Amino acid sequence: MNCLEKYRSKLIRDINHNLGIIVERPDEDPVHDFRVGIKRLTALYYLLAEIKPELNARHLLKPYRVAFKLIGEIRDIHIAEHLIASLDEINPQDSAALIKALRLKSRRDYRLFQQSVPADHRLSIRVPTIKSIGLSERRINRQKPVILARLLSQIITTKDKMTASSWHKKRILLKRYHHVLDAFCYCPGHSFDESELKQIRILEQLLGDWHDRVITADLIESLPSMESKRRSTIAIMEKQDKLLLGAAKIYLKKFALRHRQP
Repeated sequence: MNCLEKYRSKLIRDINHNLGIIVERPDEDPVHDFRVGIKRLTALYYLLAEIKPELNARHLLKPYRVAFKLIGEIRDIHIAEHLIASLDEINPQDSAALIKALRLKSRRDYRLFQQSVPADHRLSIRVPTIKSIGLSERRINRQKPVILARLLSQIITTKDKMTASSWHKKRILLKRYHHVLDAFCYCPGHSFDESELKQIRILEQLLGDWHDRVITADLIESLPSMESKRRSTIAIMEKQDKLLLGAAKIYLKKFALRHRQP
């Protein structure tokens, strides 16, 4: 399927370009773009594996999990720094102390990443082409709506009591649904429903902002000798968490209503 292969090829080039930069220095934009690229690649190969189960996407992507996790820890600190700096309620001295401690941790995390890189710095992501997998355009197009419908069903189905873990899984599924839609951007006849995308982006933003506070709280909880600074900062973020999840529930209901209409 040439259009899907075009998307895959560009994705691999961009991922490896950003990875090459990160090997030399942990700049924020390449770190963010690499993480997004790997998530897009994961969504694509999970789609292909649903059509052809013997493909085993998890096994294909397993060699890159270490780099993804280590770079993810660096990315989490970038997020935490921005979030803490944006909280006006925090004493500026406390904010500066927390950010300084996070940057020290970031340098340690980056050294761990560098230790995982081959001596020749030849680190790259390689996965089989769609052609080599042996999936026809007809087969992909036939299964695509079925897979999207299954993802949608999981996204819009909620429990009476949603835990943090439930919301996190919902966020992952929503992103995967969005990434699968994006994967067909070069395909003839493929079009985006802009009103649906708008709802998806709002939900992604709300759940993303909520998750930023979760990971930031976890990070600063692990910082030594900063108990009072941690307590006050986490208390502020917990209040924001509730507001963000409250808004996410409202928009998820709207999104669900849209897709339950006959």
